[in-house]
Amino acid sequence: MRHPFELSVVLPCYNESRGLEAILDRFAMHGSGVSFELILVDNGSTDDTSTVLERLLSRYPFARSVRIEENRGYGHGLFTGLQAASAPFLAWSHADLQTDPADVFRAFRLVQDYPQPERVLVKGRRHGRSLSERVVSMGMQTLATLILLTPLSEINAQPKVFSRDLLDRLDAPPADFNFDLYVLLRAKRAGWRVLSFPVQFPPRPFGVSHWASTWRSKVRTMSRSAAYMFRLGLTRESSYPLPAAHSEVRLRSAHPEAPASTR
Repeated sequence: MRHPFELSVVLPCYNESRGLEAILDRFAMHGSGVSFELILVDNGSTDDTSTVLERLLSRYPFARSVRIEENRGYGHGLFTGLQAASAPFLAWSHADLQTDPADVFRAFRLVQDYPQPERVLVKGRRHGRSLSERVVSMGMQTLATLILLTPLSEINAQPKVFSRDLLDRLDAPPADFNFDLYVLLRAKRAGWRVLSFPVQFPPRPFGVSHWASTWRSKVRTMSRSAAYMFRLGLTRESSYPLPAAHSEVRLRSAHPEAPASTR
């Protein structure tokens, strides 16, 4: 089956109207020479996101939007966008300008260069975050590793790029922010290799995080994630030990020939 694009990139957008033109400009610049589509999921935004998208999209032929009338969660928005994608390789990232669009295409090249591109997931490994953000991430990845008996790190780091074959394995994705955890676990349980490479993660220029802007929201997010991990851990598939050979490979740069460590 022939596909019109090589790569479909999904960006969930919830009240991100102020940064949409900048993110589209950056994808236009960094995606030059790549056959890709950009799917912006207006995830029930209550600002003027839909109006801004309607005004901008005619200037960016690689981009289109999917509108969700009522926000049902980050994961629901992402999964809706992935289901609308048409390319053999899929990706998702942030629309809040914290993740450089260039990193999406770096990750895609790593997937293409892998000996089995249909059996690898490439994701970012964030640098430039605050101490509190790093502490929360470390706590969550440690908890996930212990509960699920699966080595997981930088669970919510973006971008993530993978073959659409993985999409067929997502039979019960969560609608909330645990979507990243679910997809990583599915990939590892299927024996996929996970590669990570360093990406910069600066503060967002507009707005605030909807689940990690204060310590109270961080604690609430961690509690919900822990409960979800325990539910996953009770399932037969998720509690089966993962072979050590499928631990994450940490690349020191976005070049596949760079030295790497496994963890």
